[in-house]
Amino acid sequence: MKWLSKLALFLFGIRTLATIEEIIKENRILIVNDKDEDDFEIYDHKGSRHITELRPEDYNHAMDLRGTPTHECVCGCNVFNLKVMFHEGQISQYFLDMECASCGSLATAPTPIDDRNELD
Repeated sequence: MKWLSKLALFLFGIRTLATIEEIIKENRILIVNDKDEDDFEIYDHKGSRHITELRPEDYNHAMDLRGTPTHECVCGCNVFNLKVMFHEGQISQYFLDMECASCGSLATAPTPIDDRNELD
């Protein structure tokens, strides 16, 4: 009787392994630890980062690029964190110091006069 139960357990184990093998072949398995799960919370359902998370995690690679007005950071990002003031629904003032949303580098915001100077 012992050998019969051992044989049944052995056959059940082989069938279980075959089933697991089929599942692995047909599906991708994603292993997520607690830290990864926390990282996913900053993304919305489309995979985009939430606006409040558009800043670097650390500033180790940030530079001070202020002086020449720019539309794009040296890291390639063209999204900046900038302080503005509104009046009657329009931007009335903005600070010229801005921070790259990707790497955290400080840069100088362009002004309308800078665009006119490029045309001359």
